[in-house]
Amino acid sequence: MDNANSPLQRLQKLITLEREDIGILITYGIGIGVLSLATPVAVQALVNTIAFGALFQPLLVLTVILLVLLGFSNSLVALQFYVVEMLQRRLFVRIFGETAARLQQARYVVNNEYHLPELTNRFFDVVTLQKTASTMLLETLGYVLQTVIGMILLAFYHPLLLAFDLFFVGALVFILFGMGKNGLSSAIEQSKAKYIAAAWLEDIASNQILCKSSENRTYLDTQTADIAQNYVDACAKHFKVLSGQNIGALILHTLANTLLLGMGGWMVISNQLSLGQLIAAELVVGAMIYGLTRLGKTLDNFYEMLASVDKLGYLVDLPQEKNKGGVLNLAEAPFKVDIENLTLPGGIHLDALNNAGLQIASGSRLVITEGVEKGSLFDVIFGLRQPSSGRVCFNGQDLRDLNLGLLRDTVCLVRDAEIFSGTLLDNIQMGRALSLTDVRQTLVHVGLADTVADLPASLETNLLPNGSPLTHEQCLRITLARALIGQPRLLLLDNVLDRIDNRVLPKILDYLLAEESPWTLIVASQRADIITRFDRKIKLHNGMLSDIKSDNQGVS
Repeated sequence: MDNANSPLQRLQKLITLEREDIGILITYGIGIGVLSLATPVAVQALVNTIAFGALFQPLLVLTVILLVLLGFSNSLVALQFYVVEMLQRRLFVRIFGETAARLQQARYVVNNEYHLPELTNRFFDVVTLQKTASTMLLETLGYVLQTVIGMILLAFYHPLLLAFDLFFVGALVFILFGMGKNGLSSAIEQSKAKYIAAAWLEDIASNQILCKSSENRTYLDTQTADIAQNYVDACAKHFKVLSGQNIGALILHTLANTLLLGMGGWMVISNQLSLGQLIAAELVVGAMIYGLTRLGKTLDNFYEMLASVDKLGYLVDLPQEKNKGGVLNLAEAPFKVDIENLTLPGGIHLDALNNAGLQIASGSRLVITEGVEKGSLFDVIFGLRQPSSGRVCFNGQDLRDLNLGLLRDTVCLVRDAEIFSGTLLDNIQMGRALSLTDVRQTLVHVGLADTVADLPASLETNLLPNGSPLTHEQCLRITLARALIGQPRLLLLDNVLDRIDNRVLPKILDYLLAEESPWTLIVASQRADIITRFDRKIKLHNGMLSDIKSDNQGVS
C-alpha cells in the first residue's frame, strides 16, 4: 500500500472538508481575541482614572461595559464548544462510513500483504483525532488568535514593544520548527510501535491452544518483552524531541516575563509609557506567555493528531476495485462462461495459469479436480484478481466491461465460512426481501433445518463473528445457504464440499446438481465421492485447463 500523502497533506484535506465550520470557529476566535483585550484596556482606563482622581460614575460605567463585553465573549466560547462537538460527531461518521465503504471495495490482493482485521484497529485513532482536534480548535486556536491580537496592541504602545513582539515570534518559530524537526517522524514511529503491540495481543488471543504450553509461553513472553521494549524506545525517542521543545518554551516564558517587566519599567520611568499601559501590557503578555507553559502538551496533541491522521490513511489508501462498468444482459437461464487464454504468474498465493482456456455451457455442472488449490482461477472468474492476459466472458460479455458489484448479485463464490455479528436470519437474508419460508426451505437443502429449530431462539439466534454457538462446519453451510437462497446464475464452490459433514453431503449434492437448479456450477474438489457425481471433470496442469476425459484443452 502506497502512503503517497504526508500526514500534513491528509490533515489539509480534512480541514478543506470542514472548512465552513473551521471558518466559523476562526471568526468566533477572532471575536474572543478582540474581546479578551477588554480586561487589560479596562484596567488601563481604571488606573488612569484613579490617577487623575477617583470618581464613582466612570468606575460604574467601566464595570458595566466590561460585564457586557466579557458576557458576549463567553457566549462566543460556548458557541465554539457547540460547533466543535458537531464537528467531532461528523468527523467520526465521515471516517467510519468511508472506512466501511473502502473495506467493502478493497481489492482482494490486499489480503496477501495485510491482515485486514488487524489493520482496521487503526480506526480507533479516530477517537484520538477527535479529542486532539477539539483541543487544538478550542484552546490552541484561541491562544494563537489572542496572541496575535495582543501583539498588535503592544506594537501600538511603543516601538520597543514591537521589537519584543518580533523577538517572541522568532523564538517561538525556532522552538516549533528548529527544535521539532524530528517530532512528527518520532510520533509516527511511536504510533506504529503501539499497533505492533496491539497486533501481538490479537495474535495471542487468536491462538489460545498454543498459549497453554509452558515452553510456548516462554517464547510468547520473550516476544512480548521485546515488543514492549520497542514501544518504550520509540516513546523515549519522541519524548527527547518533545522535552527539548518544552524546555525551550519554558526558557522563553522566563525571558519574556522578565524582559517585559524591565523594559516596561524603564519606559514608565522615562515617561514613554503610562502606568496603565504597563499594567495592560503585562496582562496581555501574561496571557500570551501562559500558553508557553502548556506548549509541551499542545505539541504532544499536535503530534498525536498528525500520527492519527497517518494511521487512518492506511484505511483510506486501501486499493479499490473498479465500481464502474456496464450491466450484464441478464437472462433467466444460467450463465455461459468462456475462459480465453488466461495467463497469471504463479507464486506463494497463486496457482499459475498459462494460456488457459475453457468453454462452459449454460447450466453445466463441472468439477476441477487438481491444480486449483490456491483458488487463483476462481479469483479471476469472480473478478478478485486481474490476469496478465486473456479474459473471462459471461454470456459473451467481457468481465472487464462489467460492474463487479452488480455482477456479483448473480455470481456467487463460496470459499469459507463468513459470519458477522448478528442473528442467524440476518446472516442469511443480508437485508434482502426474502420470506421466512424461503429461508427455512434453503436450510432444509443444506441440512440445517433441524439444527436451527433446536436452537432456543431459532432463526433469531445471535451469532458471534466466529459463528458460535454453531460449529465451523455449520457456519460453512450457513454461508452456502446465503449463496443458494439468492438463486445465482453462476455458483463457484472452492473446496467447500470437501469440508461438509458426510451425513448431509449427498443431499446437498442432489440439490446442487438437480436439473431444475438455476445455476451453472463450478466446483473445486479432491474427494473421489464428490468427483464421481459430476459428468464433466477438469484439471489444471502446467497452467492449462483440460478435460480429464479427452485431455484436450478448451473442450466445451
